[in-house]
Amino acid sequence: MLLFLKIRDFALIRELEIEFDRGLNLLTGETGSGKSIIVDALGLLLGSRSSQDMIRSNCDLAVLEGIFEFDQDSSLRDLLEKAGLAGDDNEVLIRREIAASGRNRIFINNGACSLALLKPLGEMLADIHGQHDQRSLLELAAHREWLDRFGGNGALRTEVRTSYRKLRNISEQIESMHMDEQERLRRMEILQFQLDEIRSAGLRCEEKIELENEQNILRNRERIFALATEAYAILYESDTALLTQATRVEKILQELETYDSRWIEHKEALRDSFFKWEDLAYAARDYVGSVDFTPERLGRVQQRLFDIDRLEKKYGPSFQDIQSHADKCEKELAMLSSYADTSKTLSEQFSHKASEYRARAGALSEKRAKDAARLEDEIKGEFAALAMERMELTVKLVSGSDLQEDGKLPSGYGPEGVDHVEFLVAPNKGEEMRPLARIASGGELSRIMLAIKSLCGSADKGRTLVFDEVDAGIGGRVAEAVGRRLQVISGDNQVLCVTHLPQIAAFARQHYCVRKEVVAGRTETMINQLDSAQRIHEVARMLGGATITETTRKHAREMIEQAARKSRPTIPR
Repeated sequence: MLLFLKIRDFALIRELEIEFDRGLNLLTGETGSGKSIIVDALGLLLGSRSSQDMIRSNCDLAVLEGIFEFDQDSSLRDLLEKAGLAGDDNEVLIRREIAASGRNRIFINNGACSLALLKPLGEMLADIHGQHDQRSLLELAAHREWLDRFGGNGALRTEVRTSYRKLRNISEQIESMHMDEQERLRRMEILQFQLDEIRSAGLRCEEKIELENEQNILRNRERIFALATEAYAILYESDTALLTQATRVEKILQELETYDSRWIEHKEALRDSFFKWEDLAYAARDYVGSVDFTPERLGRVQQRLFDIDRLEKKYGPSFQDIQSHADKCEKELAMLSSYADTSKTLSEQFSHKASEYRARAGALSEKRAKDAARLEDEIKGEFAALAMERMELTVKLVSGSDLQEDGKLPSGYGPEGVDHVEFLVAPNKGEEMRPLARIASGGELSRIMLAIKSLCGSADKGRTLVFDEVDAGIGGRVAEAVGRRLQVISGDNQVLCVTHLPQIAAFARQHYCVRKEVVAGRTETMINQLDSAQRIHEVARMLGGATITETTRKHAREMIEQAARKSRPTIPR
């Protein structure tokens, strides 16, 4: 349940804070006041993708915070504990920052987390239902999803998906092996040539770097020879060699030492330097003789580098890529060499996995058929509660083809099973059942969506259900029926609803008004919770528009009182 929502520098909102309660929470206000902005902000806290366009103009950072309460036994606690983000109580604090720089951050209970974690967490906390959900009723993929949610078929679907992935993997292997004998032999010859070319080259991991360094040395051999020779002469060979001079200085220091013992450490330092210069001199002398400066060696190095470059252009830009290509050639050669055995093994595996898939998909199909019959029966009560007593709904189940051919996946197999599901409706008894897209008006879609959500939502109680624009295309008696149904649903769940209709607003347990004001030359969206008198004024505005008379006030008061006399659900405490 959502306890608290704070929004700062988001769209038209500079800063607002809202405390919500159990039961039915209604948000009303003029068109364009920013009611849906609040729903969008809540959606981001529950895992929707963000955009920098959402940040308030001339601001660098939008901040959204929400505090949610959940049951002690909820699986949500397990998710938080596994992520190391569980708190001490049954509340969770979610904070989301959207930066103009593009560096967005998410925190759960003050610990940083990813969007990948926030999304499943949000799904456990709340459901947001808007016009997109109404459009999804026209998409057949959504129908199967609703039916499975109604039947609680998550575990069965997971088994079917796992079985399908294994079957598809085997099918892809079989497909990659399909070729005639001549093509197979040609492919083996190509693979063997490439493998021999790479293996015979005998490449080493750092060889190219070593060769490029040697090439640089050989190309500058004359200058290197001159420098090394000069260094040896300066250090050792010339009349004024550094080592000769150092020997003289050492004798001077020995005599100084006889007069003052402090010269001992200087003599020892000179001796250490003497040995280092001597090592350096020998290194320069030996270097000139150790390096093969011949033009023939340079030619061999350049040819080896050319061979390596050619292999890199053919098989990959690095030593690792070339070796990886060789390994792939080796594996494919082994497979093609044992083509008959491999083909037989894969065919047997495919047959076994296909049987396994059919069994699991069949079990899911049987369960869906039972769920469909139960849904058709239970939704009648929902339709009646929403003033659609004559509306009928049937669930059409059609299984796809399971004909197999040479290890290919049948067209009717899929990760969600073999069933195509479609909801068909008839607005009145005796009429032909037709697809929703061909029969339902906007107002009917809103109520059908509410009925399906009531039955096909999560089985968990105490969740937050958000309805945005559920009143589209309805009014009068139908709007009152929708308001009453939302009130009933709020007995087990917290309900947040954005509405433009006074018939629905009259049922609110908590009523919030959203408005726009100009502050310091800028438009801001604000919200406040209404007391009894303010509620009457707001409902009267929704009834009468800009001009509110005593008659509309009286009508609004009567409407609120009448809604209060209806059988209210018991709000859990």
